Amino acid sequence: MMAQDVKSLILNNVAEPLDEFVITMDDLDKLVSEKRKIVAYCGYEPSGPIHLGYFPTIHKAMEISKIGEVKILLADYHAYLNDKGPIELIQDLALNYWVPVFKALGVNAKYLLGSEFQLTQDYIHDLFTLARFVSTKRAIRAVKIILRSTESISVAASIYPIMQVLDIVYLGVNLAFGGTDQRKIHALVRDIIGGEVMNLLRREAEVPVCIHLPMVLGLKKGEKMSSSKPDTHIAAHDKPEVVIKKIQKAYCPPTTNPSENPIFSILRYIIFPYSDVFKVDRAEKYGGPITYRNIKELEKDFLSGSLHPLDLKNAVAMWIIEKLKPVYMLLEKDPNILRPVYRLQKWNFEKGYIGRMSWEALKNSYKQWLDDI
Repeated sequence: MMAQDVKSLILNNVAEPLDEFVITMDDLDKLVSEKRKIVAYCGYEPSGPIHLGYFPTIHKAMEISKIGEVKILLADYHAYLNDKGPIELIQDLALNYWVPVFKALGVNAKYLLGSEFQLTQDYIHDLFTLARFVSTKRAIRAVKIILRSTESISVAASIYPIMQVLDIVYLGVNLAFGGTDQRKIHALVRDIIGGEVMNLLRREAEVPVCIHLPMVLGLKKGEKMSSSKPDTHIAAHDKPEVVIKKIQKAYCPPTTNPSENPIFSILRYIIFPYSDVFKVDRAEKYGGPITYRNIKELEKDFLSGSLHPLDLKNAVAMWIIEKLKPVYMLLEKDPNILRPVYRLQKWNFEKGYIGRMSWEALKNSYKQWLDDI
């Protein structure tokens, strides 16, 4: 593949402006022009069900695996530091739910638990070393956007971004990708790896190129997709009838600015970047089936009223259901894959992190597959 094609693939669906969400474009040009092997990584806190909000990075992992190596870090101790649950439940979820579901979705990657290397003597030594050189103010500023609680910030929050720096060092990657909420942490990563303090560490590393994918809006107006709020997301295990119901209830009035519309967020950041066409099936009396090749055409018809919100929602729901078929097949063979996520979310409910109404809805979604809970 030509260098320009590699660059285009890496930049597909990256958030804009590129000057802000590619750190840096010059380094990316150098990486692809030198034709070095691309070793990329994305880290996830395995703290709940896999849902649509993860799909931009899931698709990016699938893209990059065509041109290089992808490492998926299931950051169990990061989730533990962020108070997402007991470490044993987090690890069970990571290994026995996240890995098989990611594989079912087609993510060809090397999967690692953070604890596989984060408890080694060298890593701990380097963690202590970096802790001497990173101010608590800088560390908290980098991580604040992804903290579970910002009312009473613990010392753990300062450790979190330093560990993310070391993860990149110890994984030996030259390309890091994640959501736009990772930008400040990645800026810290590049500052440290490119600085003199690296001479004190027990591992060497190159400064990685960092790219950031857009965040998908939650299905409810003004809310982000949250693992603990089932009415804001489509979970990978949601059966077709549930997907249809959730999408039909999603905020999507015809006068809405598309940038504030969660259905258009799914179209813009999940569907069109990876699909040549998008088909809307509708009755002949409403105009018959129509095919769109870009989102601008669709947006124009939607805002003019020639494309009804319900027809659009039905088409989006059908697209999602088709993408989730491999997960349905996986769970039909072994529904117990869902038990770890059920157990961890039950812990979160008991600790007060999930409200009762949300918990009842979550529990019902697991009962679709596990009839003994």
